[in-house]
Amino acid sequence: MNKNNFERITLEKGEVNVYDFGDIRLHAYKTDDFISDEVFIVEKNGKAVVIESPCFFDNNVALEKYLENLDVEGVLIAYHDAGGTFS
Repeated sequence: MNKNNFERITLEKGEVNVYDFGDIRLHAYKTDDFISDEVFIVEKNGKAVVIESPCFFDNNVALEKYLENLDVEGVLIAYHDAGGTFS
């Protein structure tokens, strides 16, 4: 994977780097929080699975807005979810 070949999308807080692999796209949300957290979204045919949620509540709104045009089929959350999950 060429980590330099992506589309950068600036959000209200943080940014998303979108890597396009043809049928599948990987969205890497850099939350710009205290621990430089990342949330990954795997997308295929307009449907997505979110891997982890942001660690801090102030990123939830930005991520929810970003996901508005995707049909989120599932969210995989660690047992130690610190910031609560987004809707």
